[in-house]
Amino acid sequence: MIAQPSESATIQPTTLETIQTHLHRLAPEQQQQVLDFVDFLAQRTQPQTSEKSLWDVLDEVADSIPIEERDKMPTDGSYQHDHYLYGTPKREL
Repeated sequence: MIAQPSESATIQPTTLETIQTHLHRLAPEQQQQVLDFVDFLAQRTQPQTSEKSLWDVLDEVADSIPIEERDKMPTDGSYQHDHYLYGTPKREL
């Protein structure tokens, strides 16, 4: 898939001709690498408006856990993490 230049980006005719000349000299595998690189550059410059925040992803994960399973989860995990991760005795508060 070849990305079309944006309205603000224009390619000078001499630049385009130079690129085409060089492309014709490359092996097909190298031409594909050039195309992949151009696609990469085009994607990198596109605004990423559809990305979700970390909190949105965490909310979705939390919402996917059934309520009965959530009720089984410990409520003291933040300060008793060594107990739950490594089996050490619970700390006294």
